[in-house]
Formats: sequence, structure tokens, C-alpha cells
Amino acid sequence: MTSGGSINELHGRPPNGRTEPVRFEALDGWRGLCALWIVLYHFRAVSHVYDWLWVRTGDIAVDFFFVLSGFVIAHAYGDRLTSKNTRFQFLIRRFGRLYPLHIATLLVVFVLEAGRYVLSLQMGTPVGRATFTEDTGIFALLLNVLLVHAWGFLYNFTWNVPSWSISVEWALCILTAVTSIWRRPLLVAGTFATIGFLTLAWMSTLPTFPFEGQAALVRGIYGFFLGVIVYEAHRWLKRRGVMADARLEWLAPVILALTVLFKQWQMPVVPPLLFAALVMIFASQTGLFSRMLMWRPIAFVGEISYSIYLVHYVIVLIVFGGALLLGSRLGFDAVVERGHYNASVINMPTLWVGDLASLVFLAVTIGVSWCTYNMIERPGRDGFNALAKRAFPTNPTQRRADDALDGPNPP
Repeated sequence: MTSGGSINELHGRPPNGRTEPVRFEALDGWRGLCALWIVLYHFRAVSHVYDWLWVRTGDIAVDFFFVLSGFVIAHAYGDRLTSKNTRFQFLIRRFGRLYPLHIATLLVVFVLEAGRYVLSLQMGTPVGRATFTEDTGIFALLLNVLLVHAWGFLYNFTWNVPSWSISVEWALCILTAVTSIWRRPLLVAGTFATIGFLTLAWMSTLPTFPFEGQAALVRGIYGFFLGVIVYEAHRWLKRRGVMADARLEWLAPVILALTVLFKQWQMPVVPPLLFAALVMIFASQTGLFSRMLMWRPIAFVGEISYSIYLVHYVIVLIVFGGALLLGSRLGFDAVVERGHYNASVINMPTLWVGDLASLVFLAVTIGVSWCTYNMIERPGRDGFNALAKRAFPTNPTQRRADDALDGPNPP
């Protein structure tokens, strides 16, 4: 997932000379809903909820985040990266958006792994898999600390698993800063999106598709630069007074259904294209669906979606670890293999109990994420934003744009 926060568009200058942000609130809502989709995907319990195919393919929502991230970066920073100072400001801001919560959740996962190690010594048998090996090995930990763990060095996703997309996001930020030198955003985006498309298409023909560590960066590049193209198209049309027809929003369920089907058919190049269409439609915010996505509870979830994305898997590890420990103490199989799920899932007395557990898990995740948003994510972001302005000062016009981005919910 990309970093959370509301999406602001720098849009003209009012009479007082200030640059005012215009929010893409409908896209904020989509980001929140997709974050919850991924939460349900990772909470694997015997339930009606996990019986649904769309839940079991929830990892595809990460492609939406990559497309949306490209859109966000293009509209918030695309015209501003014109000097060394603005580029370094951009990188510091984005690092501050990504890293504080990443390192905090990584620390918690490390403590959990150490706890499993101690319990394994006390019980004389591993609690689940072996500790501090492979996906939770020391080398993987070092790469996670450096935020480069999804740059192709590792085969699998490691430690706090969803953070792989944060590692890719950081690589994309660096790539954006470097390529901004050419001042040809559409040409750059078209080139990289084409490279990503062709590479993913080739990978999908391999006997075993490397959809994790080796493909992560390519997947991010493809979706991100599609998002840049969508923004350039949106801006071009908006300047000419053209907005997406509100009736197109009714295609959203069809688009989501198609992403699930193409995921099942192992055609990874198609879902990002579908998500690009979704972003293009809802960037105009003209229809009933857009108004529903702006409803305050959905907007709230969108606001804290980055915390939801990184925090939920930590809670998953706690729940699964607790279930394994309880099962080993009481002598029952708390975590079982279910063939039709193709996954290890938490055993439940009935499907309805599993549904209730899924709802409780969602509620707990949202509550904890609200705390981490206010205690870690937002203070970390604000601190790095202040550092960026001090370390790489810009001209007065640029500073007004920076101040607009420093509102309560910047990109």
C-alpha cells in the first residue's frame, strides 16, 4: 500500500495569493475501502466472509494503491520538482510519510518474533514455524530497516508482510525525483508503464509466476506510472471542461469483479488497467457513488488507511500466534489447513462465529490504527515536513505550495 492521508490538488490562485488544496474525497474513500479489503484478506478464519472469492483475492487491491499513488504524486508534486531543493524536499517528505510507521510496526513484529523464540525454548517445541529464519531472518530484517526489502533481493515478502509495497513506494519516489529532471512526465510515465506491462506479461508466461519478491518492483512501476498517465489525462480533460459522466460510476462493481477474475486467471497486467479506469472515473467526483464515498465514516477510514494497512498484519500475527499457543496448551487444532481456501486458517466453531470474529477484527484494527495515526504517523510526517523545509528552503511561491501540502491531511 501507498502512504495514507487525504488527496489534495493544488489548483489555481485565489485573490489572496494563497494556493488552496482541492480534495479528491471520492478517491480517499476508495483508498479506505481497499485497505479494509486487504484486512479481510489477511484475517483468514473459517467463515462465510473468507468463503467469498473477492475476499480471498484481496491482495490485488495493492495494485489500486500503486495506481492511486502515481496519481497523487503527479498532481501534488509533478510541476514542483524543478530544482535540487524541491527534489530533496520531496524525498524527505515522502520518507517521513512512509518510514516512521514502517519502523514502528517492524519493531513490534520483531518483539513478537523474539517472544515466539522464548516460548519455543520454554515449551521445547516451535510455536508455529521456526523463529528468526527465512522470512523473519536477520538479513531480511536488515533490508526491512533500510526499506529496500522489496527491491528484488528476497524471494518472499518478509516480517510485516504488507510493508513490501512501502519499500516499492520508496523506490518509486526516488525514481520520480530522478526522472523529473527531464520535465517530460507523460513520456517518462509512458515509457516506464510500457516496460512494466511487457515485463509482467512475460513473467505471467513463466511456469511459476514470481509474484512476490522478484516481481514486486515491476508491479509497482507498472501501476504507479499508469497512475501518472491517468492524472495527466484527467488534467488535460479538466482544462477543457470535460468531466467523467456520472453514470460511469455504475461501472465500479463490474470493474472490481473483473479485477478479481483476471487475478484468478493469472493475468497480472489487466487489474492495474482496470484500477486506472476506476481512478479516472472517480477523480471527477460527479455521481452518487462519489457522494457515498465522501460519507464521513468512509472518509475517516480513508484518512487512517495507511495505518490500517501497516498495523492490521501485526494484529493478525498476534491473533494467529495466540491461537496457536492456546491450541497447543489445550490440545486442539486452533489453526487448520483448508484445501478450498488454499491457506492456513483459524478454526472456528461455526461459520457465523467466524463472521463475527471478522467484524471484531475490523473494529479492533480501525481503533488501533486511529491511535497509531495520531501517535506515530501524523507526528512523524509533520516532523519530516518541517525538516524538509529547513534543510532545503525554496522560494516564496514554492513555500506557499508547501504550506498547502502541510494541511491536516497532505498526500
